[in-house]
Amino acid sequence: MSFEHFAHWLLAGALALGAWIAPAAEIKFLGSQPPLLNQREAARSVRVYAETVTLPTYPIEQYQSSAFDPVYQWRYQRFDYDRFRDEAPKPTARTYHALVMENEYLRITLLPELGGRIWRVVHKPTGADVFYRNEVVKPTPWGPPGMGGWLNVGGIEWGLPVVEHGYAWGVPWDATVERSDGGTVTVALTLPDDGQALTATIRVTLRAGEGSFEIAPTVTNLTGSAVDFDFWHNAMLAPGKANHPSAATRFVLPTDVVTIHSTADLTLPSANQPMSWPIYAGRDLSRLGAWRDYLGFFERPAAHGPFVALYDEAQDAGVARVFPAETVRGSKVFGLGWRKSLPSELYTDDDSAYVELHAGLAPTFFEQATLSGGASVSWREVWLPLGGIGGVRTANTVGALNWRRQGDDVQIGFQPARSFAGELLIMDNAVELARLPVKATPAQPWMQTLAAVDAAGPLHLILQDTTGAVVLESR
Repeated sequence: MSFEHFAHWLLAGALALGAWIAPAAEIKFLGSQPPLLNQREAARSVRVYAETVTLPTYPIEQYQSSAFDPVYQWRYQRFDYDRFRDEAPKPTARTYHALVMENEYLRITLLPELGGRIWRVVHKPTGADVFYRNEVVKPTPWGPPGMGGWLNVGGIEWGLPVVEHGYAWGVPWDATVERSDGGTVTVALTLPDDGQALTATIRVTLRAGEGSFEIAPTVTNLTGSAVDFDFWHNAMLAPGKANHPSAATRFVLPTDVVTIHSTADLTLPSANQPMSWPIYAGRDLSRLGAWRDYLGFFERPAAHGPFVALYDEAQDAGVARVFPAETVRGSKVFGLGWRKSLPSELYTDDDSAYVELHAGLAPTFFEQATLSGGASVSWREVWLPLGGIGGVRTANTVGALNWRRQGDDVQIGFQPARSFAGELLIMDNAVELARLPVKATPAQPWMQTLAAVDAAGPLHLILQDTTGAVVLESR
């Protein structure tokens, strides 16, 4: 099938499908046709192609009614969750069109019809998923005030223009393949203009030879006046193959204090109050197994950057997000709890579960961002799927570094975003204890155990490339 015929077929299929909330998303292809590649070149290239995803789907439209938010000039669908719960309808199979971006390390599945979300990211060397994937499209009782419901389909969704998932998570977004040349694929997901005050475009980029992918959001004020608004993207995460985080899941935040958003745990501070991180009242809350009830909190007073991470130490899989904290000032964690977690039947039909990492333009849900008339705000961030390094201590666009003590020994792991060669210096109060050669790829992380480490103070790990430039360090 030629590139032009493929584009025509995909667009026709999307239009013929029909959508359960709004008309189907538009899918377009721009740019040149990918060149013909031999087998070896193809293994190192990046490509984009069409696929279908069939999911049991509840009859959502039967419980919706049209609503309008005059502040944001936003039309949305209000959901009658009480009637849905009382009538208890059954799901039926529905097929959704998807775009898949793939290179030698990652396979990324986008669902334009379900909120333009990034639905799945599979780390191909390990076969592990990064994000939670709900195997059923089922309404939950949660969502923004007045909307009455929300679909936890999984992946990353785009919350605009209000908090608690926004209005845009469930409507079709237009998908445009802006670039596909064998070395790079960029797909632009755009919220259609339906007269609302704000719009957004999310560009997702995958490059050959990289075990990371890039997200580049742009939010634009379509009016001539300033608008106060919320934009948060919400990543629902379950790294590994179980589609369920373990008790050994760790939240890695570069801060020592957070602000509570909400919780049912009465032993913790109340909403909008500070809480020490990660230890509070003797509990290490960076470990999911130490949680009781559901809990949500923000970095205080704002995101510190340049990264946050999540790592399931039992499944040896995780993800790091690297971002510009001066622009994306909100960093939020949410979990369903552990010992008294919210029941899975609220959002799915199996025993799967997830945790969330949110990122927003404002520091918390208690504040808003502002865009002047006609203005836009944009940024780029990198997501790095991880596996085989035991955890995360620090990360940037080069990779993620971990270390942990095992008695007198220190085990060190490094996973790069792309093939890397260099060396790691281990320092103790400016005294060099060891200098280790490092060679790694996204498929083969570097692991080393340093035996019988006798240090007078905190260790200082310095990763250098072949030129001697420092690319990552941790104390």
